[in-house]
Amino acid sequence: MGVRGPGDKRLRAAARSYDEAAQTAHPWEKVGMPEAERVIAFLETLPIVMGLKAGENLRLLEFQKQFVRGVYGPRDEDGERLVRLAALSCARGNGKSAVLSGLSLAHLIGPCAEPYGEIYASALDREQASVLYHQTRAFIEATPWMAARVEIKEYNKTITDVETQSRWRALTADARKAHGLAPSFWIADEVAQWRSRDLWDNLATGMGKRASALGVTISTQAADDLHFFSEMLDAEPTPTVYTQLHAAPDDCALDDPEAWAAANPALGDFLNEDQFADAAARAIRSPSFEPSFRLLQLNQRIAAEGRFIEQGEWDANGEPFDIETLEGCECYGGLDLGSTRDLTSLALYFPGEGKLLSWHWIPSDTVAKRAEKDRVPYGQWIAEGWAEATNGNARDDLAILLKIADVRGRFDIRGIAYDRWQIERLKKMLSDEGIDLPMVEFVQGFRSFAPAVDSFETALLTGKLRHNGNPLLRWQAGNTMVETDAAGNRKPSKNKSLDKTDGIVAAIMACGLAATQKPESYITADSIHVL
Repeated sequence: MGVRGPGDKRLRAAARSYDEAAQTAHPWEKVGMPEAERVIAFLETLPIVMGLKAGENLRLLEFQKQFVRGVYGPRDEDGERLVRLAALSCARGNGKSAVLSGLSLAHLIGPCAEPYGEIYASALDREQASVLYHQTRAFIEATPWMAARVEIKEYNKTITDVETQSRWRALTADARKAHGLAPSFWIADEVAQWRSRDLWDNLATGMGKRASALGVTISTQAADDLHFFSEMLDAEPTPTVYTQLHAAPDDCALDDPEAWAAANPALGDFLNEDQFADAAARAIRSPSFEPSFRLLQLNQRIAAEGRFIEQGEWDANGEPFDIETLEGCECYGGLDLGSTRDLTSLALYFPGEGKLLSWHWIPSDTVAKRAEKDRVPYGQWIAEGWAEATNGNARDDLAILLKIADVRGRFDIRGIAYDRWQIERLKKMLSDEGIDLPMVEFVQGFRSFAPAVDSFETALLTGKLRHNGNPLLRWQAGNTMVETDAAGNRKPSKNKSLDKTDGIVAAIMACGLAATQKPESYITADSIHVL
């Protein structure tokens, strides 16, 4: 029993003094006490190990008790725990690590322990996993009866209860290590930061090997709706999933104390109000700090670095319309050719009607792999007609050509802006097929993009960018970030953007062309040049 590695002698000395505690009934062992109350009682025996209140026991706040009761209270008709997955979302600084570590100990060595249990503490990377490990180990070191029962292996971050042979283990978001696991309990720290859901899925599916397995996460919100944590919070309620969200209203003022409290239920207790007010004041003074403050301190669903397109503004332009009403109308296009295996997008903007059409192509052989990589439902979008899967594993220029020929016959296209990269083959195909199309080169620099970005933004903010609720474009809108030069000019940034932006870039080029193009400046496939 005890520890192997640094701290060996100290922990063994603590274990020798545990005899009285070991002979005393624990407060969670009262006959007839419901499991939720036993878990609360267990957590409140854990010692605070750092800070001003070090040495005192944890005291759960009401929102934490609400969460524990919501997870451990519901029962099925046989009296078994009903909840299998649980999520608590609140702003940072509200006691996340202590509760997660405490719950993992409740299942390792406390009221929820079972023989040969497998408890996993998962995090994005080694640093975050180490925080959970050291918090859990600190609880054990400060609790003699626990120290007497466990064996700690520092080198691989495992803790074993020698009485039940249950094991606690730290994991990072590398799903290769999670195949074949059979967790009885697992915790996931700050899943909103996880780019892949593989580890989450492997832990969740591994629960099927246990009768009463449970997975718990505590995290701030993710930056977008398509992240798997957002999907969990937004899903229709089910008896086996418990979620509890504490977030400020989307349109709240940064200096609103009620908004602070909505996202920070520990404010005024162990979360200092004066320090929080200072952070809010900084966000008011510094617009570049505001997005991070809203995401992390107000727990709002917004990119921490600040997005070019706010979700509410995009959705305000989502009213559906009949595409046939645009036939014969003047429009301007933008074409963003993807790499050989990537997404390609064509956008048409109708300035007179304030409407946007968009088409996307993706090689069919890459759909499944790209859906897994990008974490979005390409297959569903293809089935719904928002994108087209082309044959093979490479970009199909013929499919793009056929669509261009189709829209050329339906709409009054005054120009299509294009990036010169990989355009030559398509231009030759247009010429060979005799398709006269006003193609305009769009140089991918600040000078070209600045007025285009301004035009796109103006159309969006004035409700003149109706996009028919296109979900693929909505995802890309949330990904798009811009960069600014010394003169204040803006252009889309591939390096800063969160994921694919091809359709939005095509739409920006289309809006820019609509704002700047003159009839004499367009060209045809038979005479390709830029005036």
